Amino acid sequence: MKQVFLTSIVVFCLVMVASGQTDTYKDYKIVYSQGFNKESSTNDFEFSDASKWLISKNGKPGKTLKCLGKGTYESAHEGPAVVAVLKDYELKDFVVEMDVVQNGKDFSLLDFCIFFDIKDKNNYCYAQIASKADKKSHNVFAVNGDRPKRIGTICEEGIIWQMNEWQHIRMERNTSAKSIKVYFDGELVLEVADDMLAGGYIGFGSSHSALKIDNFKVSAPTFESNTKTIF
Repeated sequence: MKQVFLTSIVVFCLVMVASGQTDTYKDYKIVYSQGFNKESSTNDFEFSDASKWLISKNGKPGKTLKCLGKGTYESAHEGPAVVAVLKDYELKDFVVEMDVVQNGKDFSLLDFCIFFDIKDKNNYCYAQIASKADKKSHNVFAVNGDRPKRIGTICEEGIIWQMNEWQHIRMERNTSAKSIKVYFDGELVLEVADDMLAGGYIGFGSSHSALKIDNFKVSAPTFESNTKTIF
């Protein structure tokens, strides 16, 4: 009887946790999704260097968006140099998911960035998932016309990128809860308090890594449709 009682408590707690997660995003709907199966898929994005991005075979499954690595663009404020911005969608609250594979050189710092609150190339924020953690890596950063400013505390360690293997990334941004959470293959790897409530365009990229992106999906309770050139 005691065992049954304890089991019931565990099940109840799990249901409550799952319910809480559902309630948080119950009003979110998919506002954009992209499998990158057509050459025209790149038209939905603006790139820091368009010559370094192309539609390639060997996605997950089908074709995929491939980045050849760092191009000619140099951030004036030491931010990431490999950037793809989703056109026309301005968001505050969102969940963004995608599959990513590192398929270039195995640098000492492998990373992937999710950009948000993009106003222009001098004002934006990004969450960086990196293979090492220090003052300048593996955190959430804000660029406001100056060098990237770290938002969260220094993480104890980075993540392990499996070269040439697809890995799933998910970022949750909830302004009412002042929360940013980033998951790597289902594991919470970044969590910071979010006082940046401006909103803006979103995107993805890296400091210099060559990589592929597939199954890109954005969910949100609402968004504004505006057109602006970033680069």
